[in-house]
Amino acid sequence: MAALVAGALVIAACGGDDDSGDDAETEEPADDGGDDGGDEPADDGGDEPADDGGDEPADDGGDDGDDGGDDGEGDDSGDGDTGGDDTDDGEGDMADDMMAPVRGGVLTYLLEAESDTWDIPGANCAVACITVMRQVMDPLTIINDQNEVEPFLLESFEVNDDFTEYTLTMREGITFHDGTPADGAALQRNLVEMASGLLQGQVLMDLVNGVDSIELVDDMSVKLTFGRPYATFLYAIAERTGWLFAPSYWDNPERAGALAVGTGPFMMTEWVRGERTSLEANPNYWRTGADGEPLPYLDGIEFRPVPDDSARLATMQGGDADGTHDDTGENLEYWRTEWEGNLLEPAPDKEAGYLMFNAGKPPFDNPDMRRALALCTDRTEYQAFRAPENTIINGPFAEGALGYIDDPGFPQFDPDAGNALLDEIGRPDEIIYGTTNTPATQLTAELFVDMWGTNCGLNVTTDVFDQSELITKALTGDFQVFAWRNHGQNNPGLEYVWWHSRHTEGLALNFGRIIDEEIDSLMDQIQATTDQAEIDALAQQINQRFASEVYNLWLVSAEWEIPYASNVHGVGVVTLPSGGVAEPTIAGRTWLHEAWKES
Repeated sequence: MAALVAGALVIAACGGDDDSGDDAETEEPADDGGDDGGDEPADDGGDEPADDGGDEPADDGGDDGDDGGDDGEGDDSGDGDTGGDDTDDGEGDMADDMMAPVRGGVLTYLLEAESDTWDIPGANCAVACITVMRQVMDPLTIINDQNEVEPFLLESFEVNDDFTEYTLTMREGITFHDGTPADGAALQRNLVEMASGLLQGQVLMDLVNGVDSIELVDDMSVKLTFGRPYATFLYAIAERTGWLFAPSYWDNPERAGALAVGTGPFMMTEWVRGERTSLEANPNYWRTGADGEPLPYLDGIEFRPVPDDSARLATMQGGDADGTHDDTGENLEYWRTEWEGNLLEPAPDKEAGYLMFNAGKPPFDNPDMRRALALCTDRTEYQAFRAPENTIINGPFAEGALGYIDDPGFPQFDPDAGNALLDEIGRPDEIIYGTTNTPATQLTAELFVDMWGTNCGLNVTTDVFDQSELITKALTGDFQVFAWRNHGQNNPGLEYVWWHSRHTEGLALNFGRIIDEEIDSLMDQIQATTDQAEIDALAQQINQRFASEVYNLWLVSAEWEIPYASNVHGVGVVTLPSGGVAEPTIAGRTWLHEAWKES
């Protein structure tokens, strides 16, 4: 199985830090003490392991959901106001409105992790991977700043009344980086390749006749037919599942290690694993900026993977890079109070940082064991020592998001009750806490080992592994409990691949192996509607079910900052064909389409 994951899937640890804990996307471990791991299939609504690194599958898709994902990753990072007294709070970089963009220059951007492949159908593409690919690949649809889906590469989309048929029509005149047309045939090929992937295929698994349900209608249009309602599909194709690759990429027998070929504002020209991914401006890009001038403004972008959080911070402080993303608890206070450059305003939707139980095997297949561990966990102590900038949470949905409840009934710290329950059900011989081998995640592991031993007399050991192993462990179920980061898409339908029991077999995107008929029914109902009030009510029931069954041990909100230099502008800006603007950021991912540097 491990060979299958490493070989056939070419699963990439595309991003994620060991501590926090992002599309469907795969989840990543939490950043400050959790493990990041996994990528997500559809977009961007996937989960990512807590910041230990990993990519998330693409989102389940949908009209009212967020485009993503996080990717999901477990995050220990904190919550807090953006920007200190001397910091630009990034609310759209207001000075940009009065400045004419300057052409030229190369922007250097630091990533929290390296990617193993750009071959998305089977890749674990998380935050770092998505950040690169957003500049190279255009999505079919895009989420605007009102959390609504709009056509992007598509000229239009049509949906039938029960959300089982979608007709997608491409824009005329767009070409790939290799000069070939981005037309209906290319769209059909792309969707077939995605549906055939081991990870993205789970996002498109309800096609009524498999890939034969992806039909070329005419030169520019494709029709998809699903066997059950899929109301979030249009959100799913706003990131990974909807990235349009050139046919030449799919034809490349060495594509697992090849450069991506898309339609985006930048072309991938070099990839030196562990050192850099270099992009150059696409001279034939189809969009213009808000000023009506051709995009992009930059000559290029150089992405550098720097997994060490302190090294990324030092590099930015030294002026040797122009931007980065960060969800590390130890760094957030600096960005918010001392950083003299810009900060992009954070997205209102936040991922959840939590301890993910494997409910498919002992000891956490017993809900009383999960409940007992929650009673033995002092989350206030965890917050104080590992995530002081974050807010303690009781469920997967952030305040203000669909499905949020202030008190869904999640067990609070009560060691007396925890000990009483353990005396009743018996203590396991050993609890194995999985963690990646970074200093930050091991500090978190040490905290929980000591806490559970002291509070409830539990024998806890650690399984320490390289971050590259994290997503494989999640996909194959080779764990008892570890820190994770995920969700935060403001459309509960995008959580389908993470929570529905259909996704618990084999290489499972439902990493926690949650098999719950009530949650399954509620998720199916969400996929059959776009009514926000109805989705909210259904998601609140899911929230309560998670609390009563303690499928996850909720810790804190996952917090991201995207700091960039004071001479850089336009980060997060995408001027849409409709005249509106895209959602600037979600879960550590952003856009550099219209970024520019002062001379």
